[in-house]
Amino acid sequence: MFQNLITRWIVIIGIILACIYFLLPTFNLYSIKSDVDFQDIDTAYLEKDAIKLGLDLQGGLYIVLELDYKKYLLNYINKNLDLQTQIKFSNIIDLVIENSQNNQNDILNELVAITEENGISLKTIYSQYLINHNAKNNQDVMNIFKSNRKSAMTGIVKIMRDRIEGHNQYGVGEPSIQQYGNDRMIVELAGVSDVMTAKDYIQRTAEFELTLVQDSNTFKEICYAIDQQSSYSLKLTKIIENIGERFYIHNDYFDDVKTILSSDETLKIIHNEYKFLWQDATKLDSRLSDYQQLHLLNFNAIIKSGEIKNPKALVADIGSENAGEWYVSLDMNREGKIKWSRFTGNNIGRLVAIILDDKVFMTPQVQSKISSGQTQITGFSGKQEAEDIASVLQAGELPAPILVKQFNYIGPSLGEDSIKAGSFSIILGLVIVILFMILYYNIAGVVAALALIINLMIVFSVLVTMNAILTLPGLAGLLLTVGMTVDANIIIFERIREELKIGNKMKAAVVNGYNRAFITILDANITTLITAFVLSFIGSGPIKGFATTLSVGILCSMFTAIFITKTIFLSMNKYFNLKELKI
Repeated sequence: MFQNLITRWIVIIGIILACIYFLLPTFNLYSIKSDVDFQDIDTAYLEKDAIKLGLDLQGGLYIVLELDYKKYLLNYINKNLDLQTQIKFSNIIDLVIENSQNNQNDILNELVAITEENGISLKTIYSQYLINHNAKNNQDVMNIFKSNRKSAMTGIVKIMRDRIEGHNQYGVGEPSIQQYGNDRMIVELAGVSDVMTAKDYIQRTAEFELTLVQDSNTFKEICYAIDQQSSYSLKLTKIIENIGERFYIHNDYFDDVKTILSSDETLKIIHNEYKFLWQDATKLDSRLSDYQQLHLLNFNAIIKSGEIKNPKALVADIGSENAGEWYVSLDMNREGKIKWSRFTGNNIGRLVAIILDDKVFMTPQVQSKISSGQTQITGFSGKQEAEDIASVLQAGELPAPILVKQFNYIGPSLGEDSIKAGSFSIILGLVIVILFMILYYNIAGVVAALALIINLMIVFSVLVTMNAILTLPGLAGLLLTVGMTVDANIIIFERIREELKIGNKMKAAVVNGYNRAFITILDANITTLITAFVLSFIGSGPIKGFATTLSVGILCSMFTAIFITKTIFLSMNKYFNLKELKI
């Protein structure tokens, strides 16, 4: 089929036209961005089809997330243990974390060592969690936790990927998410503009609760009891301001009140019955900017994240109470519907707290019994916030708490410098190689230069169709591809030169030269390709970017060096009656 020159040219021209089609959005996008006033131009329609740039080329966020061991280890303790034991174990965990950092040791191994030194039985501490596990000693308990940690980290990576890839509000639709070690993960978000909002979005745990708000009388009684037991000179009943059913703390007392509420005296009073939580600051009335709102809630939640389903961000219809405003609609599973129906029926007129990540989002009043499980969360500042909450709830609650260990913002100016340096190196290398080929191989060098340019077009087009992300190491891979393409041409040209020296005509020399060079080129490229595939599957981040572009470059260079250049030489012989070829 490909012996016919017309067929070969149809294939080549078709590929070139396809390359132009796929590269046109990229060309138009960066033509617009070269304009100083491009910020005023909508480029979203082009960015969707243009080649994606990595974190090192367009800037963005580099976040290291770590398992929050304090919360993780306290989540599983036996809630029926006396408060003194729970406080003592909490202090042990603080010591374990500190020693682990100093000794560069696994926290779980450190916990075994310290608990055994202090004669603490982890079987007793985690008796409820270990009901279905066979653990004989502290080491067995920690082996179970290591297995739990492994599955938890796998779940965190999956949920985080679902959360980010399913929500492109911040330009994070092509993230790099990978686990690092036993308890860390790295998230790279290229092209992020709203840095702090994106950071808050990433570190949400999606802990969702619906909990009863205690009335003002109970709030005051608990505060009075705390004042009676507290050793602090500052008294809650003196500084808390009561407006209706709501209670506020002036910012001047905020840190002191947090200290009092986390004290052992307070924990003894509210232990396993009540809990204090702060109102999300973004939901406070602007007239109360100098205050923080405090809530007293039931310790046990009525509804939790695992009992909700199908959260969606919607806009209220015209004619409804909140017409034009964004809200999140959610449903509940069978168990959730039963509990919610019973709760709303028994607490009409009471306030219920909607809690997201240990902050009270809002406290609506129960107007009537809700049997269907259909519930709406209102009060959002706009579409973005509603979609954020909906997408986080949709992806699901993280199986273990996490915290931001490292947070770096890479500015776009650094990426622009990298692009300029990388582009310059590719162009310079391309020019030098083309000049060498033309000077050394004459007209054959011109053919090789043309094939080299077509090869780069094909490589970029394939990267676009793969939705691959071009990184700085990827640019290095492209530069290496230039050398690989020329290397194949040099092998072919030297073979053709040998054929010409023994007196073969042009057509015979070209055919024999390509046939004899093919095995050599194939062997060299296959060995390099194997290495690139290994780097691509085992490596991550920059290594994977380099391997991807190198793999694509190798495959494309074989096509251009063997198929396109041969077609040009045979066409020159047949259609332009070229009988001699100077190489």
